[in-house]
Amino acid sequence: MQALPHPHIPLQASEGALLRARAMQAYLLALRQGLARYAEIPPVHLMVLNEADWAARVKHPYGFPFQRTSLREGLYLFLPARYPERLIWRLREALVPAIQRAGKPPGQPGDFLDLNLGHEYAHAVAVAWKLRTRVRWVDEFLANYLYLLALQGALPELYPKAKQWGLLLAQLTPSEPSLGSYERKPKRLSDQLWFQGQFTTEAARLVEEKGDALLCGLLEAAPLKKSTVHKLLVGLEPHLRDWFASFAPPKRPVTKGLGWEEVGS
Repeated sequence: MQALPHPHIPLQASEGALLRARAMQAYLLALRQGLARYAEIPPVHLMVLNEADWAARVKHPYGFPFQRTSLREGLYLFLPARYPERLIWRLREALVPAIQRAGKPPGQPGDFLDLNLGHEYAHAVAVAWKLRTRVRWVDEFLANYLYLLALQGALPELYPKAKQWGLLLAQLTPSEPSLGSYERKPKRLSDQLWFQGQFTTEAARLVEEKGDALLCGLLEAAPLKKSTVHKLLVGLEPHLRDWFASFAPPKRPVTKGLGWEEVGS
C-alpha cells in the first residue's frame, strides 16, 4: 500500500494503482473546489484498492465504488483498482433495455462508475454538512444534486455526460417504482439504476433552473431531520411535490358493489 497525505483528499492505493488513484484524486479535488465555497469540507480519504486489500478492510463485494462516512470515524471513499469483468457484464446486461429505447450510452460502464465516484463524494460532503437524513431516497437524491451542482460549476465538460447517463438509466423499467419500496426492500440492479436515473434527471432540472438555491436553503436548515425533511424540501422547491407524487402507485378504480336488491338479478 502507498499512502499519500493531502489536506483535502488523502490517498491510499494498492501496489500498481497509484496512477489511477492520482487521476481520481484530481477529479475529486475539482468537485471539492465546486462545493467548498458553500461551507467547510473536512478531508475525505480516497482508498483505491485491489481485491485483496479491499477484502482485508471492508465487507462490501469488490467492484462498486462506495462511501463509509462518519463524522466521528472519518469520511472514506472506496474505489476498485480495476473493475471486475463480472461487474461490467452485469451492468451491460442491465442496461440493454434502456439502450434499446434511448440509444447508445455516453460511454462504457467503467466510465459511468468512475464518474459516479463524484456521487459518493457528495454523500461524504452531505454527512459533513449535516444534510444526511437516513431516509435512503432523500440521501440519494441530495447526493445527486450536490454532485451535479459541483460538476456544472467545476467540470462543466463532464456535466452533460452525467446527465446523459441519468436520462439513459431512467429508461429502465422498475419492478416497483414507489419511494416507499426504495426504503423497504433490497433492490435489483436494474431497480437501483432506474432510481438513480430518476434522481439524476430531477437533480439536473434543479441545478439548471434554480442553481444553488436548494443547497443554500438546506444549509440554512441543517441539521436536517428525518421527520421534517419532506416538508422542508417541498417548502424550498414546491415543484418537488409533483415529482414526489409521480412515484406513487396508480390508484385502482373503485368498483361499486352490488346492492342487496341486485343480487340474483
